[in-house]
Amino acid sequence: MNFKEWLETATKSDGTYLSKRTINHYYNGFEITSKEMYDSGVINKSLFDMKLNELDLALSLIFNDESFIEKNQIGHNMYSNGLKRYRCFVFLNTDLGISELAEEVIINNDATLTSTEKEMVIKARIGQGLYRDNLIEKYCHKCIITNIDLSQVLIASHIKPWAICNNQERVDVNNGLLLSATYDRLFDSGLITFTKKGEIKLSKMINSNNASKLNLKNGIVYNIGYKSDMSKYLLYHNEYIFVD
Repeated sequence: MNFKEWLETATKSDGTYLSKRTINHYYNGFEITSKEMYDSGVINKSLFDMKLNELDLALSLIFNDESFIEKNQIGHNMYSNGLKRYRCFVFLNTDLGISELAEEVIINNDATLTSTEKEMVIKARIGQGLYRDNLIEKYCHKCIITNIDLSQVLIASHIKPWAICNNQERVDVNNGLLLSATYDRLFDSGLITFTKKGEIKLSKMINSNNASKLNLKNGIVYNIGYKSDMSKYLLYHNEYIFVD
């Protein structure tokens, strides 16, 4: 399934499918952005050819490019919405295990890190080690949404994607939430996000029927243990990952 075919399966919050016009807007906007950002040197290859970790890095550059910001504002966020939907598509169709192995190689080849630091960063990437232990302690061994305390299904989820973090951010407890598996996947793919107050926001891609089954509703406040040091991470997820 390619991106355009995937868009054809997406629903709005009322359960209806996207119109062909909307699908074409998202797809064409994404295609145009990829070409323009490549031609201007912002990215070094087509977005269509990027793996998830490359895509996260590319989107962080594109969203801060002045020409893109201006064009996106004129287009009423059509271009950023298309980009975030494409990231969601790639995330949901990526073998995360293979992705993690590739990133481990990069870390192990980083001469600026000691062997202990490499181990800490790699374990943080896969939600293990001290990073996970610190999040479990912070959230009292419970998923912040469901209050499930079954450790086997609790995941230390990065708020700002690991691929675009520096090594300090990768192990920072303020850059994490403790979520059970289903909600971790929703969060990482950009289908849900949280405000600083802990209010949950649902993507329009989650229709009302599925929202009910997930026991989710826009505006419900959860205790995310907010501290000011979480602000920059939440802001990144709100603006660059969340599919509105």
